[in-house]
Amino acid sequence: MTKPLTGRHVLFCVIGFFAIILAANVWFITESVRTFRGEDEQKPYLQGVEFNRTLARRAAQRRLGWHATIAAERLAGDRVRITVAIADPSGAPQSGEILSGELRHPMDEHRDHRLRLTETAAGRYQTEVSGVGTGAWDVMVTAESGPIPFEAGRRLWLR
Repeated sequence: MTKPLTGRHVLFCVIGFFAIILAANVWFITESVRTFRGEDEQKPYLQGVEFNRTLARRAAQRRLGWHATIAAERLAGDRVRITVAIADPSGAPQSGEILSGELRHPMDEHRDHRLRLTETAAGRYQTEVSGVGTGAWDVMVTAESGPIPFEAGRRLWLR
């Protein structure tokens, strides 16, 4: 035969249920704090205020009509060659630009690399970077030699 359900038995079941929920919440909170370092942007408010200027620069860039092709090629080891080709609206290469930028890891800013591209042919710029693992990477480049800064970006999958 089974024993009758008493108030003490129900109390222990309710306490046990909430103890399991509390333990799961503590574990989730501990893991989330341990794996997330905080904000990616140091000054998010100022970045938001700057957004109107960013929109104006992008509109001026659209009027300029330039377009960029960004590619990456895996070299020996952990090295990657990044190639950027810039052309005007008619497709003619844009030479003489000074290109700089970043190779950004979408999840970990500590893995980002600064880029300084040099012109290897008319309108074709390259750089090589070491210490680049496999996975998704964002390439962001800026040409600031003209009156209107040109910005281009692309997400690449590196094997």
